[in-house]
Amino acid sequence: MILTKQCKFILAGVSILLSLVVGINIGVIVYNRKSKSSTIEIQAYKILENNPLIDGHNDLAILIRENFQNKTNDLDLYNMAQYHLVEYTPSPTDITRLRQRQVGGQVYFCFHVLITLKTLYCSINFEYSDVFQLAKTAEEVRQAFNAKRIVSLLNIGGGQAIEGSFSILRLFYQMGIRYMTLPHNFNTPW
Repeated sequence: MILTKQCKFILAGVSILLSLVVGINIGVIVYNRKSKSSTIEIQAYKILENNPLIDGHNDLAILIRENFQNKTNDLDLYNMAQYHLVEYTPSPTDITRLRQRQVGGQVYFCFHVLITLKTLYCSINFEYSDVFQLAKTAEEVRQAFNAKRIVSLLNIGGGQAIEGSFSILRLFYQMGIRYMTLPHNFNTPW
């Protein structure tokens, strides 16, 4: 079949028109996907702006013990990436990243309870009192969050720390610890 000049122009016009329609549709689809993900990110940001995201397990005290011998004087919690940390104690915990990710609180696990309490109570919460605030009740969590502070919650990591004694458990309660996990690797005598 021999195409006339007029048919060639018509086919070229239809091809261009189809290319434009397909190109515009692809552009609209890509734009909508970007704006949907952007909308989801905005929604997530707004949710986290009004509701505290609590990191349920933080080993910062262990990291400080293993890498800095519990000395926090020269520790820059705004930029932990600058330190060469022991390989088995990586930490995403620094103030800059906590703020960027809108973390509203941290649960600190106290495996070595007294050392951890000294590190967290005396050092971190005191030296960075404009950033962190210890909370023992839901109301204190709300107050800290509303004050734009990162909530510090304490946990006894493993029931062996109370040595089967309710008086030790009461002492930990008085120190601000509000919950305790059971050990995952052995049984406790109580």
